[in-house]
Parts: sequence; structure tokens; C-alpha cells
Amino acid sequence: MSDKFTNNVRARLYKQGYQGFTKDDYTQAALAVECDNLNNPTKDQLSQAVEYLKAKATSQLSIADEPVEEKLLTEVESLQAETELETSALAVAPQDVGEMIANKASQMGVILSEQQINDIADSVDTSANTFDEILEQVETALLAYADFSANQVDAKIDQTLTRVKERVVNRHEQSRDKLSLGLTGISAALEASRNQTKSQLSGILARLNTVQ
Repeated sequence: MSDKFTNNVRARLYKQGYQGFTKDDYTQAALAVECDNLNNPTKDQLSQAVEYLKAKATSQLSIADEPVEEKLLTEVESLQAETELETSALAVAPQDVGEMIANKASQMGVILSEQQINDIADSVDTSANTFDEILEQVETALLAYADFSANQVDAKIDQTLTRVKERVVNRHEQSRDKLSLGLTGISAALEASRNQTKSQLSGILARLNTVQ
């Protein structure tokens, strides 16, 4: 399995139409850009290595005589099939993952902020062996984010419904208590009115008995 430096440099060169570099070419490029850790190259080292190999390829083609040029083209053709197969097995540079996430999210109809894209990108393993694996990771990360967001919305809905239910219950109890107090007051007023009426009738009867 190739190292991460070689995979990323080869992928970038392939996208720009450059193919046919040998393992020694990538080794020379790594030495030229002073990349000591081939499995942890920096963005600048990758860019410099790409430019180095592009310049080398251009120089070789410009100074080579016909037989050498034909040999180089033959080598390119012989490696083309292998390179095309390896294209699906190249690691993706970390700086490209954010763009992949943004594009995939757009296809899924998900709108993400730059910070959300960065957060999701942090969960993707850019050292995976193939593009398909990374694409699968990107889709899985986006689906997980969508589920997380939906769960948050569901939780807010549940909280809102709970608050509304509690308010309805509380207001119902308040209304019931208010009605109960009102009825108690009416009952007391009626009782007082009856007592007053009885008292008045008793007074009238007492006066009538006295007159007789």
C-alpha cells in the first residue's frame, strides 16, 4: 500500500492530467520538499511536490530526443491502466474533505454553516484507503448529523408540548378554583339573604301577635 504522501500527490497530478511517475519520482519529490513523514504531509509539501513533478515531467519532455520521448510515452501508456485503477483507491487530502461534505450536503438538501462543515470534517478519517471509503464516511457523518439535528428538534417539540400541557392544566385548575370560590360566595350570599328574610318575617309576626 502506498504512503499518504504518494497517494495524495498522485491524485492531484492525475486530476491535472499528469501520469506515469515512478516510485523513485515520488521519493525524489518527497526529498525535494523535505517531507520526512510520508504519512503526515503538510498541505504546502503536497503542493510543492506536485509542482516539482510537473516541472520535472515538462523538462524531461522538452529535452528528450525522439527515442527517449517514445519510451516515456510507452511507460505512461503501460501505467495508465494501473493508475486508473488506483484512482479509486487514493486517499483524499484533508483540505478536500470540507468541499466534499458541502457538495454532498447540498445534494441531500442539508444546509450547513462553515463551522458545522468543519465539525463534520473532523469526524472523517482522511487516511482511509479509497475514495469510496471516504465518500461513505462523509455520507455516514452527514446522516448522523441530520439525525442529531432532528433529535434536537424533536426534543424541543416535546419540551414545548410539555410546557403547553402544564399551562393548560394550571389554567384549568385556576379557573376551577375561581369558579368554586365564586359559587361559595354566591351560596354564602343566598344563605345570608334567607337568614335576613327569616329574621324580617319573625319580626313582622311578632308585631302582629302583639297587636292581637
